[in-house]
Amino acid sequence: MTSDTTSPDATALEITRSLLHAADTDIARFFGYFSTDCHFRMGNNDPVEGSEAVQQWVASYLGSVAGMQHVILEQWCAGNVTALRVDVTYTMNDGTTFTLPAVTRTRIEDGKVTEYLIFMDPSPVVAAR
Repeated sequence: MTSDTTSPDATALEITRSLLHAADTDIARFFGYFSTDCHFRMGNNDPVEGSEAVQQWVASYLGSVAGMQHVILEQWCAGNVTALRVDVTYTMNDGTTFTLPAVTRTRIEDGKVTEYLIFMDPSPVVAAR
């Protein structure tokens, strides 16, 4: 039996871990985790509000990325908020790879991501475009 990680009964940690797995394997599924009025921010970029705006921002950011893999190093959870310390390995369209450290902070309400903050320096990805 598989668990439905988008149901309100799933824990915030389960949903957050599934969110990262979807980012690595199925970007369409990744976007399905976000509430319509979600708040998103990566690094020192401007905040993005709303699931459609998040999709546009991520599509632009990942334009030269062929794939990603998140490795969770540490995890914390307090109620509906989780934080994960991760290493993210990017594979670019030209075949080069590099790994960046990051921390994500996710707020879950009614089984959906309502706030997703990524603390990372994205400049290597931007420079590789």
